[in-house]
Amino acid sequence: MKSDKSINVGIIGFGTVGSGVADLFSVNLPSQINLKKIAVKNISKERKTRFSNLTGNPMELIEDPEINIIVELIGGYKPAKDYILKAIEKGKHVVTANKAVISEFGPEIFKAAEEYKVNIGFEGSVAGGIQIINPLVEQFSCGKIENISGILNGTTNFILTRMSEGMSYEDALIIAQEKGFAEADPSFDVDGLDAAQKISILASLAFGRWIRPNEVYTEGITQISPVDIEYAKELGYVIKLIATARKTNREEIDIRVHPALINANNRLAKVNEEFNAIQILGNPFDEYFNVGKGAGKGPTAFSVYNDIVKLAEMIRSKTLRKIKFENENIRIADQNDVKTEGYLRIYLRHVPGSFHSVIGILAEHGWNLKDSIQRSGKGFEIDYNGVKCLPDIITHEPLPFKTIRETLADLEKLQIGKGSPVYGKPYYMRIRQDF
Repeated sequence: MKSDKSINVGIIGFGTVGSGVADLFSVNLPSQINLKKIAVKNISKERKTRFSNLTGNPMELIEDPEINIIVELIGGYKPAKDYILKAIEKGKHVVTANKAVISEFGPEIFKAAEEYKVNIGFEGSVAGGIQIINPLVEQFSCGKIENISGILNGTTNFILTRMSEGMSYEDALIIAQEKGFAEADPSFDVDGLDAAQKISILASLAFGRWIRPNEVYTEGITQISPVDIEYAKELGYVIKLIATARKTNREEIDIRVHPALINANNRLAKVNEEFNAIQILGNPFDEYFNVGKGAGKGPTAFSVYNDIVKLAEMIRSKTLRKIKFENENIRIADQNDVKTEGYLRIYLRHVPGSFHSVIGILAEHGWNLKDSIQRSGKGFEIDYNGVKCLPDIITHEPLPFKTIRETLADLEKLQIGKGSPVYGKPYYMRIRQDF
């Protein structure tokens, strides 16, 4: 028989993460925390679980006066957001791993939580196996964060790891799907949208200004080729999908997700497979760096379970954690004004004058080049209608991103018309120098 002081928990959603959380309850038997009921999508489905108190109606949990904590694990915007807000209105504390709802509706949820005097736990919404949300809300609030960066998507990191071993993007993606790291439609991951949601949450907590995913400049990894991987190695770099947010000299927030060449000796460069990593620079702590698996049953369930235990302690101690954003006037930096070093890959037709045409455009836009490398042979050159085309790789000193965009637009014009010197669309990546 449970003590009167028991904290009762209800879980909405019994998929991969939900079942993982239930397993942790059965193994750990937390003191005076009772998993009372789980709401499932299909009540008639056979399940391998010791837990038998299931319902097909999530509102049973929300309306149950004995349940203190609602755990939302169904994902997506609707009806997850509605369940979270209804639970708050009923005076229930909420734990969620829903990065979509938190990144888009965080201020509304936190305001409701303050009004109804409940707590929200959302550690599992970003980098499941890395404890970062609670440290940002609690410990790091005592210091000043200057830069928060990381590898926040395990799918793309796995693909880029395989590509660094000589595999094509297409083959690496197939393996990621076979292993369950990538969905049948992988666009949310490979286009950078998943990482954009996560960095928007982290940056919001770090800088006190809520940033929604549509304010994050975002690029994906689908245009990266084995040629880029090999040239990066030759130049001493590794390619990673980096999510970053930093304070600029103008006291703006420069926030973006994109592939980047980073120094091979940097710790982020050594984070491979499906692992995530987070690096925070600031005062007075200088640097925080952590690595862990970012998604999946175990890592995310671990973070959710820890949030449940944490909220139970806060309920007993009658502690309320207020999450406020007091720097809403901070602007998001215009990417056109952000200066960056970069890497340009452009295929030149192997005919006289091709390189001269490209250099003329670069000079017109004020590019100060650092390297220019061209290779022929298998794996590099391609044939287009009987004309040999070679990749030329150019790196440059810092330029405003507006200048880079204008340059790329002019370079693309070179591929138009018979006898044009350029084949295909130029590809550009930034080089990270701000670690």
